Amino acid sequence: MKKVVNCFTTIVVVGLTLIMLLPLAYMLIVSLQKTYSPYLISFDVTTYTFDNYLKIFEISGFSRWLENSIFVSVSGVILTLCVCSLAAFAFAKKRFPGNDRLFFVFFLTMCIPFPATVVPLWLMTGWAGMIDTFWPLILPIPSMLGVVLIRQAILSVPKEMFECARLDGCNDFRIFAKIVTPIIRPILITVGILYFSRSWNSLLWPLIVSNTDMTKTLPVGLAAIQGTTDVNYGITMAGAMMNFLPPFLVYIFMHRYFLAGITGNGLKN
Repeated sequence: MKKVVNCFTTIVVVGLTLIMLLPLAYMLIVSLQKTYSPYLISFDVTTYTFDNYLKIFEISGFSRWLENSIFVSVSGVILTLCVCSLAAFAFAKKRFPGNDRLFFVFFLTMCIPFPATVVPLWLMTGWAGMIDTFWPLILPIPSMLGVVLIRQAILSVPKEMFECARLDGCNDFRIFAKIVTPIIRPILITVGILYFSRSWNSLLWPLIVSNTDMTKTLPVGLAAIQGTTDVNYGITMAGAMMNFLPPFLVYIFMHRYFLAGITGNGLKN
């Protein structure tokens, strides 16, 4: 009976995996051929070509979109790690009036969907004169999710380590930089990967605040390509593959730390 259950479980898992990989396989196959219909695709591998990946760079603005996405995502990750880690340290180890209540109020903001904040955020951005600049693309990236994840990791650090550091004369900044940061490195990398992927794939907000190629990110630029007539879906899918690869490669190279952070094994690495 146990073997039957294991066999059934394996079949279900493999089936679900194949279903999840179908969009990726479709995107890859279409990117290797020239087609003006998303439904007319060929499975003849002899007709496949990498010309679409060369032509995508010939599109006016594509290189700029790619550079913008890299700049915004990397800057957003750096800002997120700085802001969220410092806030998490304060909520985890500093005691001040209303600490828990303030954290609870901030925690509730995670229940607010981002589309609900788009209009007031856009009005504030326009009032500050930052429309079509990089500031509104980078500044909203940090969120309470990063604070929550990092705070939980800091709470797992033995309090004896903090007490010993204070006896040795370390101030809060040295404790955070020399003790806390190296210990919680896996969760910092996890948060970095999560926010890099989220920032890289963001479409709604960049679409609203980016009006020119100088600030458009790659997803916004690809959306503009799809809005034209006589779309070569091979080029579109080649651009989609280019958009998919950076977060995927970041995860591949950092997956060990990502899994350690997710499973709460940061103190063991």
